[in-house]
Amino acid sequence: MNVASTVGGQASIPVRNIWHLLLYAWDFADWKGRWSAEAEASPTLLALFARVLAATVRDLLRTQLARTFLTRRETIRGIRGRIELGASLRRLDLQAGRVHCAFAQLEVDTPRNRILKATLARLSTDSRLEPAATSDHVSELRAELRKLVRAFEGVKLVPISTADFGRLQLGRNDRSYAVPLAICQLLHQLQMPTEHTGDHAIVALLTDEMRMSTIYETFVRNFYRVHLPEHAVRSEKLKWSDEPLSPFMPEMRTDITITAPAPHTRRVVIDTKFSSTTLAKGRHGSAKFKSGNLYQLYTYLRTQEHRGEAFRSAEGLLLYPTTTIELNETIVLQGHRIQLATVDLRQPWQDIEARLLTLVQPAKPAA
Repeated sequence: MNVASTVGGQASIPVRNIWHLLLYAWDFADWKGRWSAEAEASPTLLALFARVLAATVRDLLRTQLARTFLTRRETIRGIRGRIELGASLRRLDLQAGRVHCAFAQLEVDTPRNRILKATLARLSTDSRLEPAATSDHVSELRAELRKLVRAFEGVKLVPISTADFGRLQLGRNDRSYAVPLAICQLLHQLQMPTEHTGDHAIVALLTDEMRMSTIYETFVRNFYRVHLPEHAVRSEKLKWSDEPLSPFMPEMRTDITITAPAPHTRRVVIDTKFSSTTLAKGRHGSAKFKSGNLYQLYTYLRTQEHRGEAFRSAEGLLLYPTTTIELNETIVLQGHRIQLATVDLRQPWQDIEARLLTLVQPAKPAA
């Protein structure tokens, strides 16, 4: 299978793995097997986005696009909704037996449908859907995307802005819109550049450490939430101490805290670090743990010891993606077991899952 791009200049991450990672980050882990065929057939993440977006939109069209009541203002004969007297007088409509009214009408031209139509239209002309421009597959995909655009009859084709996504509100019954809109939002954030060749969508995603760091953190947290259902898995705000401190003290918030169910007292604090390097260079050129990362996790553990036994024996895990080296080191500092480890996102997905679960297993007692 072709691969998508690189992490830290090292070997590539398969498209299917990035797709699984995104589904966990979007909290759609239960759907990760639904588009396995599309993932296997897509040499680039952009092509996969296009295929899954087309598949989900086809499902929406089969069950009818969602509609909502929108306010319309028209000059009509008779009365409908609320009369806008000022507008009617200005237009001299009353003399003609008409009134200007504002009324609610069930419309398909909704913000979410506009986003879908605009994204489908833009994808249909993107030059990077497949590596080979003459591929029969890409021709069929483009034809499918254009057909879907035409199916959005009654929905305006308008430019989409970041603010449009910020105004979206999905309810409990809108789950069928969740995945396609998540794809649209990510593609909009990546701006889908078309001026150059190459899979710029995935390159932009993976080289933007700020964006990818958030995705990686959310992926790991949601992975453990799904696979450790009996544990409490959350991001947790910590207190510095019981004493009042300066208002300028920074907030302490864990990426992930895993708490075992009662009567167990095991507590694991995980700090994820999506970085192109795992180790730092020491004064004399030797490889060392990154001091800032280690100090941060150490602070999370030590400042909470007054809260009880579970906190005094809490464990820590610094989790990096594999770049140049594999890492699985364990140290004990003032009674706290701390692991510094990597997970290789290039491996088969089953191996990634097994690795993540192994890292949070209780340590075996010394013989």
